[in-house]
Amino acid sequence: MDRKGLIAKIEELRRCRLICYATGDRANQETQIGEDAIPPFYEHLNAIGRVEQLSVLLYSRGGNTLSGFALGNALWQFAKDVHVLIPFRAHSCATLISLSASKIVMGPFGQLSPIDPSITTPHGPTLQAEGQPLKFIPVSVEDVAAFFSLARTEARLGDERLNEAFAFLCQRINPLALGAVFRAREQIGMLARKLLKKHLTDDAGVDRIVAALSRELLSHDYVIGRAEAKEIGLPIDEPTDEVAGLMWSLYSDLASEMKLAQPWNLEAELGGQQQVRRVNVRGVIESQSLKHAFVTIHELRRTTVTKDGMKFDAVQSKIVDEGWRQV
Repeated sequence: MDRKGLIAKIEELRRCRLICYATGDRANQETQIGEDAIPPFYEHLNAIGRVEQLSVLLYSRGGNTLSGFALGNALWQFAKDVHVLIPFRAHSCATLISLSASKIVMGPFGQLSPIDPSITTPHGPTLQAEGQPLKFIPVSVEDVAAFFSLARTEARLGDERLNEAFAFLCQRINPLALGAVFRAREQIGMLARKLLKKHLTDDAGVDRIVAALSRELLSHDYVIGRAEAKEIGLPIDEPTDEVAGLMWSLYSDLASEMKLAQPWNLEAELGGQQQVRRVNVRGVIESQSLKHAFVTIHELRRTTVTKDGMKFDAVQSKIVDEGWRQV
């Protein structure tokens, strides 16, 4: 069954309309959820129109939290009920989008994750390798919180010594970056709470979910399976074996198109040629009537570089075009 057929079958079985949204995690070509996905996503919503039930099949390692919040909000403008289907990974920002759904349909290998963000700011720490541009290092919200928990609970520092610890941290990280971290932590809780309250009326339950996803799970890489998601209080729905199989087939087809199992390697892409053009599909938004792909077009060519008087073979890579395209 081709992808359109898989979408149609899920729509028939679950009595819904379905949009697939996947961002690739192919090694060296990782792609994130971003605001650039909102216009093509709107085209799919507009083409479907207002419906009783709208489902979104998600695969992503995360991205921009405000963009995820905007997408989660928009879904309810086009449907009386919203479900999210998770065959495999829906991490970080994708988990945030999932909070907007009245049902989170997780397959046996479905995964959510904490939603604590990392902040990259011009005020943050930097790293610069020789001959490379300056890079700003992301600051993890939970790492900063853990620093103070360590000082308070393990080192047993009192208030005065905690002030000294804070002063020490400010010598390593610009205080404005620390302010951005605090703001991000408060903001992610607010965004999660707003999305959950679209379908949950139990304030205590909402607070419990927000605390678990934004504060209590100590690693951003922590994987939340279906059973634990239920324990947290999320509205988890287990699909039938047939629907779970169709969800996985959709994921597998998307993964194949985006070559998720094949790391991006310049030498491998060139092969024995001197110059090639490669088109990489790094994201997909697809429904019954439309398909958009986030595409990066690379031009690769062999060249020679000179360093310290010695010549070395190298591969030069240039991006000649990039963005969402209707295909």
